[in-house]
Amino acid sequence: MSCATLAAGLVAVVFQGESAPVKLAPDTIRMLLTWEVAEGRHPTADSIGELSGIAMDAAGNVYASDFSAMKVWVFDAMGRSLPAIGRKGRGPGEFEAPTGIAVGPDGRLYVRDLVLVTRFATDPATGRLTRYEDAFRGPAMSDWRSMHATRFDASGRIYYPAFNTIGRSKRTGLFYAFSRTGELVDSIVVPAFSGAPASTASVRLSANGGRMLRGLNHVPFAPLPTWDITPRGTLVSAAGPLYEIRETDAQGRETRVYRRSTSPERIPPRIRQDSIASLRARLDSVPVPLDRVEGMPPEVRSLRLPETYPPFMSVHAATDGRVWVRRWVAGDRDESVFDVFEPDGRFSHVVVLPRMIAVAPTPSLAVDKIAAVGVDRETGANTILRFAMAGRR
Repeated sequence: MSCATLAAGLVAVVFQGESAPVKLAPDTIRMLLTWEVAEGRHPTADSIGELSGIAMDAAGNVYASDFSAMKVWVFDAMGRSLPAIGRKGRGPGEFEAPTGIAVGPDGRLYVRDLVLVTRFATDPATGRLTRYEDAFRGPAMSDWRSMHATRFDASGRIYYPAFNTIGRSKRTGLFYAFSRTGELVDSIVVPAFSGAPASTASVRLSANGGRMLRGLNHVPFAPLPTWDITPRGTLVSAAGPLYEIRETDAQGRETRVYRRSTSPERIPPRIRQDSIASLRARLDSVPVPLDRVEGMPPEVRSLRLPETYPPFMSVHAATDGRVWVRRWVAGDRDESVFDVFEPDGRFSHVVVLPRMIAVAPTPSLAVDKIAAVGVDRETGANTILRFAMAGRR
């Protein structure tokens, strides 16, 4: 590992060098951590709040939206901080709750907000996607807290997540499709999954209000529904208990299925016991009798956790049409593992990242480089991680 000392006033970024190769399966690629924005390692880290989206442009610049700071942080391909985009407000290029950022097929940066989708084009002076271009109104009932990345199909339609309705209706989710000019043209409904948990547990404390109880709508390591939109304008979705991801068109017709044969991995006893202790502490903090809690399944109250990890954690559709299936990593290994499938459903290879990344916001995934949000294990603070193939940045 070597240190690249950058120009005065900029961050010193640590790059992984060409060390001895790790013996891996022939179909496995281990990416390298090229840089990170973390407390004590990067001057911008102390200013970062709650990261809600991450994207990369063709030049490798990284953009990260921040709920708390109400701006989009910008870093170049070397990890150096650049002038951020936006500030708090409702004017052109300003934000109230920026999230779900993505670079569209037109090469522009799209940022969702409470009611608007704002588009930024290339600044001729810098080559970065920081020049405010225009904005259009999103759906009336948008899921403004959603950290799903904004998606696009080959025609340029923009797919915007609506409210997550798990346990509140027959559907689990909904994407609205907008034209390039911001006109609502279609929608895609995520199918209902048998046994899917409620979106949150809650308790009514008075006739006029109540309280959401995070972490009580399912037990740790429960298999959960997951979904995404592909550049084909189709939906990839799965329920969780089986390694079977279905791709369906806008009418709900199945177009292909992604499968792999995997062996169940047992959850280590210590990790399982720690998770039970954390769940018990959450239950003990509930301010009312547990039978008054809505959206809490019986296995939560009885502290009944699975014995084995689910076959996968999440599914993501990359901009090149490939489907990435994130697997659970057994034990305390600080890694993230993805199965990568070709657009026609054929399994391609496994990608291993040397750090654990967050499931949300959606990572920016490409065959040669990845940007993702992480969580510092000691402080719980958000971090920004960038990975690349050996010999690339």
